[in-house]
Amino acid sequence: METDDVDEEEFGFSRNYFLSKELGGSGKKSTHKISDIVPVEEQELRAAAANIEPKHEKEIISLMSSYKSLYSKWVFELRCGFGLLMYGFGSKKALIEDFASMALTDYSVVVINGYLPSISLKQVVIVLAELWWDQLKTKRRTSAKTSLKIQQPFSSQSMDDLLQFLDGSETEENNSFMCVLVHNIDGPGLRDADSQQHLARLASCSHIRVVASIDNVNAPLRMPADNLYTVARERFLVSSQVTLNSHLTEFKDHELLKTRKRSDGQDCLHIPLPADALEKLLSVICQ
Repeated sequence: METDDVDEEEFGFSRNYFLSKELGGSGKKSTHKISDIVPVEEQELRAAAANIEPKHEKEIISLMSSYKSLYSKWVFELRCGFGLLMYGFGSKKALIEDFASMALTDYSVVVINGYLPSISLKQVVIVLAELWWDQLKTKRRTSAKTSLKIQQPFSSQSMDDLLQFLDGSETEENNSFMCVLVHNIDGPGLRDADSQQHLARLASCSHIRVVASIDNVNAPLRMPADNLYTVARERFLVSSQVTLNSHLTEFKDHELLKTRKRSDGQDCLHIPLPADALEKLLSVICQ
């Protein structure tokens, strides 16, 4: 196949894709503007919201009751060194807060509202370090080595030093730890690569247990199978899991990639193109 033919086929494939997307739309544009919306008084809005009858109230109460029966098991898993991740449709905030107030009363708890775009992860880690240092002083288990590490205030230390302190300070009690509740761990202020890396390191600290929720409906796409990342890295297509997640999200936004359920209920990724189109595309790529 000549080079010009390959370029022409690639151009034709791209042009047909975007042309089909353009023709697939209705072609109609709304004339409504945000400025046309009439503001509603706060009291009127609250009154209207109060009159909305809650749906599936009995089912929600039953579901929450079934979760409460698992609280002791969740605490046991935290004591064994594991974390908890709540996922699925709907808010998990009330469930996590109820679990903390009912079952984590013997532990220090720090809450991260990940849905806030202005969240400061380092400030949270500073608070954790200060709480842990107070616990060490109370137990009077501070060693000379630990004292050298904290001669300067926690607020002036780097993130690496803070995480090392949370991971390296030892106590005689194996069950001594602090809990971090993260509402929406994939929130807008926590999605960047640095924040995700720091959260992963925080969760791996020996004296930290993370209880988090993930609210994005594309969560399975943000966390693809490990074997996909392994293959992509071996072929030098990506250098990190974050890069792979970014590519997959972009492909899904352009409808070049979709998710569907397998027979075992697991999500899998697939390319929504006919077999002949995929064969032609692969033949062009392999030239």
